[in-house]
Amino acid sequence: MTKRKKNMKDNGEKNKNQLVEELVELRQKEAELQKVKSKHEKMEKELLRVNRALETISASHKVLVRASDKAELLSEICRVIVQVGSYSLGWVGIASHDRKKTVRVVAQTGDTERYLEKIKVTYADDKYAQHPAGVAIRTGKQCLVKNIVTDPNFLSWRGEALKHGFSSAIALPLIRNGKPFGALSIYSKEPDAFNIKEVELLHELADNLVYGIVALHNRIERNRAEKEVKNNLVKLRQALGAIIKVLESTVEIKDPYTAGHQRRVADLARKIAKDLGLSPDRIDGIRIAGIIHDVGKMHVPSEILSKPDRLSEIEFSLIKTHPQVGFDILKEIEFPWPVADIVLQHHERMDGSGYPNKLSNENILLEARILAVADVVEAMASHRPYRPALGIQRALDEISTNRGILYDPEVVDVCLKLFKEGKYKFH
Repeated sequence: MTKRKKNMKDNGEKNKNQLVEELVELRQKEAELQKVKSKHEKMEKELLRVNRALETISASHKVLVRASDKAELLSEICRVIVQVGSYSLGWVGIASHDRKKTVRVVAQTGDTERYLEKIKVTYADDKYAQHPAGVAIRTGKQCLVKNIVTDPNFLSWRGEALKHGFSSAIALPLIRNGKPFGALSIYSKEPDAFNIKEVELLHELADNLVYGIVALHNRIERNRAEKEVKNNLVKLRQALGAIIKVLESTVEIKDPYTAGHQRRVADLARKIAKDLGLSPDRIDGIRIAGIIHDVGKMHVPSEILSKPDRLSEIEFSLIKTHPQVGFDILKEIEFPWPVADIVLQHHERMDGSGYPNKLSNENILLEARILAVADVVEAMASHRPYRPALGIQRALDEISTNRGILYDPEVVDVCLKLFKEGKYKFH
């Protein structure tokens, strides 16, 4: 072999070896790129799952705000799991307190819901308690099945699950006051579908569900309590109404000449209070006090109440006891207003010249000051056994002349305005 041919052969071998090396290097780079690509795909897939779980959490928050009862809340959460989270099946099981410790399905959503009709789940210590929902309720911990085909604990339900295309599942305990009472179960058609971050977010979903259940329970209990209070208030008002009617009738039987006097006083006092801007509750109290303000006259002899002549000093002193007697009768009745005190003070006067305790100015309840003006106006304008009616103008002159002396000036001004502007008249 000539030297030239030998060199050509050597060069050929060298080029061949170089090509082989380059090919091996290219294959190594391609394998590395494939690994990177697979890693990126896996990361993207995991990120997609996490985003899906986040969207599910966000949608569940809206459900918590909207839901009006427990059934709606559970149903809507399952719907969100499937429609927003793109999982195959979501269902909620509650621990029944029967002998077999059955897990009762209370809500479900998914295109494979009939799966739940064909399986049996308990949280007792038996083979049916190995289902993820049973384990979650029994232990108070999550139960994750990464692959239904290979998980030995899922054997009792594997066949039915595979018929419906399920590959993985997770059950999250629903815990209240440290005790599990149910489980939220989620199924996927992908194996190993639940990564660590996704599971953390689904735990938050389960916690939100418990919060919603408790909040709705508290709201229902509060509404029930409020309803009971309203019902009791209605009954109380009915009872008070009956008591007041009896007291009013008793006074008018005792003193027929003042029949209607108490109701007319109550009506005028109510109107004055309303124009003064008092709250509806205080106005109610004034009206009730007005209807029975003379209840103490039951202890005054009838011959004094109906005497056609002027009363003697002794007789008038007996009349003057009626506010105190009225107070003593009413103080034992638990009115929601200071009715007894209003009745006690309705003959007190701003300058301290009234009775029975000679109170003055702000020491007299506003309700009593209103009742005092209404009482004087009605009494003077109406007929009495010892004199004919003096007329409404004489009554208005009386409170106008003694404005700020005997009677509260603001109350007087409102009363005068009512009559002068034709906004009120006695019926």
